[in-house]
This record gives sequence, structure tokens and C-alpha cells, in this order.
Amino acid sequence: MAKWQHYLRKRITRRFSSMLLLSLLLILAGAVFVLLSTIQILQKYELRSNEIRTKQELVAEIGDYSNEIILRARGYYVYLNQFEYKKMFEAKKGLEQSIADFKRLEFSEDEERLIAEIESFFTDYFDNLLPGAIALAEKGDYEGLRKFVPSGEENPVNELMLFSKEFEQNVQHIAANANDKLIRDLSFQGVLFIIYVCLVLLLSLYISRRVAIDIGQPLGQLAQQASQFGRGHVIHLEDLEREDELGELARSFNDMMVQIQAKEEELLAQNEELIAQQDELQAQQEELQQVVETLEENEVYLTNRNAFIQALANTLDKQELLDSIINNLVRFSDFDKGILVLLNTNNDYAANGVSAAAADGFIHSIGDSMVVRVTETLEPYKLVRDASDGERAYHEQDIQASDLYVPIVNGQQEVIAVLLLTRIGRTITKHEESEIVSLARQVSLALDKLEMYEETARQRQLTRDMINTIQEGIHFMDMQGETLEVNDKMADFFSFFQKGDQRSRFPLDKLLGELEENVTNTSGLTAFIKSIVAGDATASPSVQYEIKQPVHRYMQLYYEPLYRDGVQFGLLLVHRDITREYEVDRMKSEFVSTVSHELRTPLASVLGFAELLLHRELKPERQRKYIHTIHQEARRLTTLINDFLDLQRMESGKQTYIVEPVELTPLIREVVEIQRMGNEKHRFQMHLNNEACTVLGDQDKLRQVLTNLISNAVKYSPEGGEIGINCNVIRGKAILDIKDEGLGIPEDALPKLFNKFYRVDNSDRREIGGTGLGLAIVKEIINQHKGDITVVSEQGKGSTFTITMPLHVQEEHPADLETAGLIRDSAPTVMVVENDHNLSHMLRDELLTSGYRVELFTEGRHAIEQIQQIKPDVVVLDLMLESGTNGWDVIEHMKKSDLLINTPIIISSAFEEKDKASQWGIRDFLIKPYLPGMLSAAVQRALSK
Repeated sequence: MAKWQHYLRKRITRRFSSMLLLSLLLILAGAVFVLLSTIQILQKYELRSNEIRTKQELVAEIGDYSNEIILRARGYYVYLNQFEYKKMFEAKKGLEQSIADFKRLEFSEDEERLIAEIESFFTDYFDNLLPGAIALAEKGDYEGLRKFVPSGEENPVNELMLFSKEFEQNVQHIAANANDKLIRDLSFQGVLFIIYVCLVLLLSLYISRRVAIDIGQPLGQLAQQASQFGRGHVIHLEDLEREDELGELARSFNDMMVQIQAKEEELLAQNEELIAQQDELQAQQEELQQVVETLEENEVYLTNRNAFIQALANTLDKQELLDSIINNLVRFSDFDKGILVLLNTNNDYAANGVSAAAADGFIHSIGDSMVVRVTETLEPYKLVRDASDGERAYHEQDIQASDLYVPIVNGQQEVIAVLLLTRIGRTITKHEESEIVSLARQVSLALDKLEMYEETARQRQLTRDMINTIQEGIHFMDMQGETLEVNDKMADFFSFFQKGDQRSRFPLDKLLGELEENVTNTSGLTAFIKSIVAGDATASPSVQYEIKQPVHRYMQLYYEPLYRDGVQFGLLLVHRDITREYEVDRMKSEFVSTVSHELRTPLASVLGFAELLLHRELKPERQRKYIHTIHQEARRLTTLINDFLDLQRMESGKQTYIVEPVELTPLIREVVEIQRMGNEKHRFQMHLNNEACTVLGDQDKLRQVLTNLISNAVKYSPEGGEIGINCNVIRGKAILDIKDEGLGIPEDALPKLFNKFYRVDNSDRREIGGTGLGLAIVKEIINQHKGDITVVSEQGKGSTFTITMPLHVQEEHPADLETAGLIRDSAPTVMVVENDHNLSHMLRDELLTSGYRVELFTEGRHAIEQIQQIKPDVVVLDLMLESGTNGWDVIEHMKKSDLLINTPIIISSAFEEKDKASQWGIRDFLIKPYLPGMLSAAVQRALSK
């Protein structure tokens, strides 16, 4: 025991830990005791509860089985069902098992008596009662059965059921008592534990107090003694003999005091030496401080200079660069304001601290300022002057301002800019002036770089503009086939190229993939590009291909290798749009094919029938039929030639239009009447607006449009049917519909219907024939009249062509109408000058039939001699007459005569020279060949005017 106490005294921590461990052990021992006793109480409670619960369940099972046996037996008595009989004996086995389980438990005398009665009852029941009852039931003697089977209160089963209910109530009461006892026992255990814990805590407090006194008191004394030692008092320590930490601390403190006293004198000596060294270090520190300040100034200067140089290199925008230069110079060089002016045409400038008005004034007077001197000497110039009122601000005393003019000189020793810096109230040192001159050289380099960049940009933009202006697609590739650059035209051809500066490079594989999506049958194009990239010397110089999207085009591709210093570095591919040339070739082929077919076919008929008429004697009916056929074929040839000539004039821009007010209603009737002649298969239904339907245009051209559309309606209705012509006025426009019930037009052919030489490709239309020019001419004429033509069609059900033209309001002149009436009542004289004998007689017969007097001349000179005497009302004149005199001579003679100057002239010629006729004031021009009725109509119009 003494050894154990000695062991604990050597360390405070051991004592404190042992006391703490003792407290914990006591608490743990109490807790273990409480826990074990609680577990024991709970186990007893659990065993008692399980026993009661099991007994209750067994009693309930015995009652259930007993009741089931009785019920199954009664069911068997009634129904004699084997199922009930079988279930009864199964219940018997369950009853016997439950009774056996119940006997293994502890039970009271009443329970023992009840179980014995049940066993006895059911033994007697199954041995004696049940067989007898079954025999009576099988005999059907239910009266004897009621007497034989016991019932009422004497039945042990009833007693069992009553006991089961009473036992359940007793079990609940016993369980409640057990719960109350459990709570009382647990509460008692808790109170005991609390009391035990309180005792342990009191013991712990007592032990803690003893430890605090044993440790705290010596520590307080030691602290007090240390404080006295710090104030220089001599002290004597106690507790030096203790073996624990306090003893060690006291002994260590005592040794420390001895050492401190021993070294105090040594430190005093060293302190004197350190004071001397401190004075020396202070002097060195002041010297180092000056060096650091110099280094900091140099660092700031280098930082500012580096930032200034970086600012010069950060932009290539002229104004941004000038602003950056002047702002950084004023800020880094510690000037108050400044301005930088370029000596170019625009005198571009940037200023800092200078108003716009002052800057403009300086620039306007730059030729009379010190700038002249610095540009001549190429040296900076410093000017000291009195500060202006604005620079002096609110200061009343005089202030000096210093201006520094610095020239900016380029590599050719030319002054390209002038820098003016101003400092107010402070002077500019020589060092600062040299620094500004040094910075001016950097500014010069930056301005030279800017000028070079602008010149390069101008050249690059000029080159780009030139390349983009070219109508061919320019495509630049390197030797690996990667696309480096394309022009805007190439981007128009292929939408996957981007316009402008946002173009991305295309590797060869990506380019070929894009071409496959945009080009028809890319095998030839792909092989060509791969061969030239591979450097195949046998490759073809060019290739043709077809673009299918975004715009259908026919293209030709050729290339040129690019060399630099004799080494090939790229390929220049040129994509030329040959769509127009391709279409011209195609149209030329179609034109030749059409002409060869359309001219030869009617000519063969004309020649064949003419030969029959010349060499054979035919009956009059047969002759009339052949002549009619020749007439039809001649008209067909005439229409074809007129279409070709009209097309040629339209494409060459030589087609002329005589614009005048034209009434559509009579014009429609005239064309319809012509189409009705000899046409019995078609019914013409006209619905013409009663209002005036007048348009401004060329009457002959509009007649040609109507004739073409109505004849097409007849021609493409080979089975006959109704031809509807409707003319209405809607919102200031004339709407003309021409509808047939013929073959109709396929939907895919509608967009191409008005193209030249286009014909719908099917057997029905090939049998009808045609050049494919009529609708193209109609479209051109309507466009020239500022109108529009559309078509709606359904194949097999007919087509409807709709013409829309702006109306023209025409004023009626009563005097003209009266004159027209007088002319119709008289017999006007028409002078016909025509050198073709057959045609002249045909024209004469037509005019005589129309009620006119006709004077016929075949020579121009005879007509000139007789015209003054005849005084014709209208002159019909051919331009090609005998040699020496032509139609223009006759016209000139008439225009020089006061009597004939206003005589209407109708030119009948195979040469279309309407422009020259218009110069003579002639507007009626009939182009041969034409129908004779057209001449009568032209004469009527001329007399009406």
C-alpha cells in the first residue's frame, strides 16, 4: 500500500487520473448492478407474461376445437356428410394436442379439474355417445337423437367456453398486476441508482477538493514568488523536496533564478556593445533606404515605359493609337496636358487636358507656331511662358508654364507628327526632355507600323474587292487539297462557303463531301480535283459539272498551279458559270430541231398539194380542198416565221411598241370572229363587261396575244368543247380570262410553260405540234404592257389563262366621232402602192369588199405623180418598190406637201422598221405576211383617227 501511495505521489496526473478512474468505476459498478437487476426483473416479467399468454391461447384452442367437434357432429347428424365427419376427427386430434400442451404448464386445481372433465367427456363422447348418435342419425330417428345427445348447462363444453371467457378476463387482470409490479420495481431501481450517483458525486467533489488544495496552493505560492523575483526581490522557495511536477517546477525555477542572476551582468556588458553596433547599423540603413528609393523610382520608370510601349503595340486603330500615346505620355511623364498632331492631310490629332476649341485653334495656326522650327531643325524646343488665366485657375500670383515641342521623325528623316506637352508651375529638366525624345522614337516606330498596316489593309482590301468583283468563283487550295480562301462569287455558287472574313478552312475530304450534296453526278468533278491535288500531269485541263442547289447552274472548272521561287505552293481553281452558254446551246439545238420540223412539215404539204394542182386534172371540190390545205399550211408558216422574228426582236431589244389607248372589247370580238371561221367543233362563250375596258398599249401586239391564247385554247381542245372568254374590270384593272375544256397542263410543267421552246412532253401534244414560242412571246408582250399573265390548269379538264392589265381612262371627243360617222357614210379612197402583183390584187379585193374605193399602183414614181390629183384618204404603202424609188421616197414627198401632210399612211412591209416610221409620225405598221382583214381594220382605225 505504501509503495502504491509513493507511486501516485510522484505525478499529479497519476493522482488525478486515479481519482477520476475510481469515480468512474464506482459509477460503472452502480450502473452494472442496476442494469443486471433490471434485466432480471424484466426476464421474470417476460416469463410470467409468456406463460399466461400461452395458457390463454391453449384454453382458447381447446374451446375452439371442442366447439368445432360439437358443430361438425351436429352437421353430420343433419346432412350425413363425410366431409363433416372427417373434419370432426381432425378437430379431435387438435383438441388432444392442445390438452397435452396445456398439461405441460402449471395450472390451478380448477384448471386441472376442468381439463379432466373435458378429457372424460370427449372420451365418453367418441367411445359411446358419438357411435350411438350416428346410428340414430343414419336411421333418421332425430327425436331419439335429441334425447340421446346431452345439452344445456350440463355439457362440459359449455363449461369450457365459460371458463375460457373467465380465464381471458383473469389473464388481463394478472397482466395488469404484473405491469404495475414491473413499474414499481423499475422505479425503485431508478431511485436507488440516483441515490448511488449522488453519493459518488459527493465523493468525487471531496477528492477534487483534496487535489485542488494539494496542487493549487503550491502553484499559487510559486506564482507569487515568481512575481516577486520579477520585481527584483530575493526569495526562498519551499516545496523543493516534493517528488511530483510541482517539486520539479520549483527546483527548475530555482535553477533558472540562479542562472538569470549569473548572466545578468554578462547581458549588461553585451548591451553596451550592441548600442554601439546599433548606431552603425542605423547609418547603413539610411544609406540602403536611399538606394531602395532610387531602385523604386527606376522600377516605376521602367514599368511606365514598358506600359507605354505595350500601349503602342496593343492597337492598330489610328485614333485609338493616338489617344493611347498622348494619354500615356501625359500620365507617365507627369505633364499636365498635351496634344499629338499628325502632319497629314486631315491633321488627325489626340489631346489630353486640352479642349476641342483649343486643339482646333492650335491645328489651324500650326503653320505660324513653333512647330515650324522643330520641323526644320528636327530637334525639340522648350518654351517657358506665363500661364494663361485658365491654367492659373484661382491662384493670384504669377505662374510659369513650360511647353515642350517634340518632332516625331520617321525613318526617312521626315517629320510626320508633332508632340506638344505642357507643365504648369514646374520646370522641365534636361533628363525629362531626353526621356521624351526617346519615347518619341518609339512613337515614330508605332506610327510607321500603323502606316504600314493601313497600306497593307488597303492593298488587301483592294485585292479582295478585285477578286470578289470577278464573276468567276476563285478557289485557292494548298498542296494537300485544303481550301484556304474563296471569293464571294464562290460563296454564291456553294452556300457551305461563308462570305466575308468568317470563312473557315475546308479539308479535302470535307470539301468533297459537301460537293456530293450540292453537285449532280460528282464522280467526274471529284476525280478531277483529286488528280490535280495529286499532281497528275495527265489530268484534263478543265471539267464541266452541274450544281443542283441552292441554284441550279452549269459550271466549268479549270485550274492553274501557283509557284513561288520556282516551287509550287498551291492551286488556283476557277469555277465559271456557263449556265447561259449552256442554255443558249440547248436553245440553239432546240431551235434548229424545231425549225427543221416545223418548217419542213408545212412546206412538204404546200409543195405536195401545189404539185398535184399543177400536174393533175382535179375536180373543183378536190382543188378547193387542196387550196384550203395550202392556205392553212401557209398561215402556219406565216405564224411560225412571225414568232421567230418576234423572238429575235425581243431578245435583241429592237421590238417597238406603238402605245395608244386600246379598247379590249371590240378587239376580243374581232379575234373570236376570226377563230370562229370554219370552226364547228368549239362553242365560243363571251362574257364582256359593259363598262369601258380600255388599256394603254400596242393594239397589234395585244391582238397577237389574244390570237395566240384563243388559238391555243382551240388547238389544245381537239375534241371540241366550250371556249370561255371573260373580260371584267376590277379595282382599276382589266381582268381577261380565257378558259378551255381541253387537254389541260401537268402540274410539273406549269413553272416552265412560258419558257422559250418549251413544250409539254406527251403524245397528245406532239400530234398537235407547235414551236413552244407562242406563250414566251405572250409573256414578253404582257410584261411590256405592265401586266401579268397566270395559268391554272388540271390535266384532262382544261386550262384557264388570266391576263391582268392596268386600265386607261380614255376621253371621248364628239367631233372625232362625228367625223368617223361621216367617213363611214362616204366612200373613202384608199391608195395602195404595192409592187407584188398577186398581193396587190388581193389587198385591192379586200378593200373593195369592205366598201372602199381603191387606187392601185405598183411603181412608186407613178404614185408620186398621181397622188396630188387623187387626194387619197388613206395611203397603204410598201417600203420595197422598184429600183430607184422606195416607200420612204413616197413618204418624204407626202410630208413635204401641205395638201398631203396629214394624210394617214399605213405601211405594209416585210421589214419591221417601226422606229423610222415613228420618226415620220406613222403609227400603223403591218408586217407581212398578215391576214387581209387586218388591212381593213387598220384602214378603219386610220380613218377614225
